[in-house]
Amino acid sequence: MERAVWIILNKNFSLTLDGEMKNSKVVDKKFSPGHDLWTNELPQLGFSDEKVQKDYDDFLSDIMNFFAEPQSDAVLIDAKLDEESEYLNSKNPLIVRKIEEYSVDEIIE
Repeated sequence: MERAVWIILNKNFSLTLDGEMKNSKVVDKKFSPGHDLWTNELPQLGFSDEKVQKDYDDFLSDIMNFFAEPQSDAVLIDAKLDEESEYLNSKNPLIVRKIEEYSVDEIIE
């Protein structure tokens, strides 16, 4: 099983994405806001500052819009390690950077 890790960020926030690359798709997506916390859904964090909360909610919306694009899987899978791709169809452009590729089969052996 081939997997990769990406960082998705904008000027204010970042999330780590770990996903399996299978049949030209990224499946079994796991997200982390940091501190070794992982979830199968985009993390819904709460902030006491209303502006920060709105900025974070916009960040999540931008990520969901990116994943809705037909080419999002190709952008993630075809990226070279440490390569940055920019998604501009949002108020605050997203940067997607692949940081690791690994094979679960090799780790298990």
